[in-house]
Amino acid sequence: MIERLLAIVVMTGFLLIPWAIERGQGIFAPLRTYSILSFVTTVPYLLLLSFDPSVMYPPVAQHIRYHEFNDLFLKYTFVQGVAYLCVFAGYLTAGRLSFGWVSSAGVPRVSALSEGTVLRAAVIALLLGMALWIVQVQLVGGLEFLLLNLGDRTSLTAGLGYLSTAANAMLAFSVLLMAYSFQYGNGIGKKICLALFFLIAAISYTAFGGRKHLLHLLLMLLLTWHYSIRKINSVRLSHVALVVFVAFYFVSVLLLRQGDALEYYMNRPGELFADVLDNVNIFVTQLSYVDTYMFIIKYFDQNDYWWGRSYIDLLYAPIPSTFFPDKPPVDDGVYIRSLMEGWNVIPPTPFWKMYPSSTPPETIGIGYASAGLLGVVIGMFILGMIIRSSYSFMMSRRTFFSLYVFLMVLLNFQLTNLRLAQFLTSFLIAWLFCSVMLRYRR
Repeated sequence: MIERLLAIVVMTGFLLIPWAIERGQGIFAPLRTYSILSFVTTVPYLLLLSFDPSVMYPPVAQHIRYHEFNDLFLKYTFVQGVAYLCVFAGYLTAGRLSFGWVSSAGVPRVSALSEGTVLRAAVIALLLGMALWIVQVQLVGGLEFLLLNLGDRTSLTAGLGYLSTAANAMLAFSVLLMAYSFQYGNGIGKKICLALFFLIAAISYTAFGGRKHLLHLLLMLLLTWHYSIRKINSVRLSHVALVVFVAFYFVSVLLLRQGDALEYYMNRPGELFADVLDNVNIFVTQLSYVDTYMFIIKYFDQNDYWWGRSYIDLLYAPIPSTFFPDKPPVDDGVYIRSLMEGWNVIPPTPFWKMYPSSTPPETIGIGYASAGLLGVVIGMFILGMIIRSSYSFMMSRRTFFSLYVFLMVLLNFQLTNLRLAQFLTSFLIAWLFCSVMLRYRR
């Protein structure tokens, strides 16, 4: 127990490094934001797991014997600590080498766009997002059918990936553009519109049972304010209240996705609050990838590395599965989930031959699966360089498009097939929308 707690303390200490690197840049400077998110998604669950190993995800726990747990726990914290240091090293290296480097001391201000152009783009984005969302609802069988079958969300939305990405992006654009317009003034009308746009996006995301989309939107909103309106230098009571709201929302959606839960809680709304409090630990466990990383470390310490074979699947990504039935999954998490279930699979393998669910490995997981600790070092170093390059791109361009690209990289970019495909799709949608609506040309 003492060893595990000490390992957590040392690993957490690495996350304090950005506070020395990015002095005077506010709490949402790039590496500070990365460290905050890493802390939230890792440390609370590690503490919980350290005291109670039974909280581990069952498909992972079945592979770890009692006497193996402590050593695996310690090895994971070592790998995770190395990963943090590599991200920071990559970020600092890119700061010296990246194109068009601009001092990070300032905060982007208003671009050459007129207020009317930004507001018009926000409204059009909202209308497009709602239209695409309605199309999704109709394709899955209607709103009532969707709400009553949230537990089967994955199967219901199969084949709607690109449509869903476009709808989510448009709704996010509407909220972020409305916030971006506060550069020109923040009257009561804009505040009402921002709240309304955010509410519409939240309802749309929640209807499909997703939670992380709204979490990302909230973070994007905070970062948009920090980088385009006014730098946030300290934690306020409103930020704490936001965390409480997010935790309640996160657990609520998870409960509502179970069987006939929606109908049950509609008849007993008071019980939802009590059940959320009883299951608040879900917020900690569901946000973390620790279990996945521990499984990958154990599995690939005993089996051959992939040596980058998973990236071969990207070559098949543009081909519709209707034309190529043996198409491997774009989501490399399907391989990891299949391995958890005891299936012996290696890339490339047709999707239909694997377990029909996913456990995303992210950069640490796919790096370790590819080449062990060396893969993690290389992957996380590259990730740090990409974060810094996107930050330099935003600071040098100071446009909504460059801001959105930076936010996508900082919050969701990973060197896995799924995240690369998601990023490329979102990037193209953002570029097309900004080219037409905001006249972005460079």
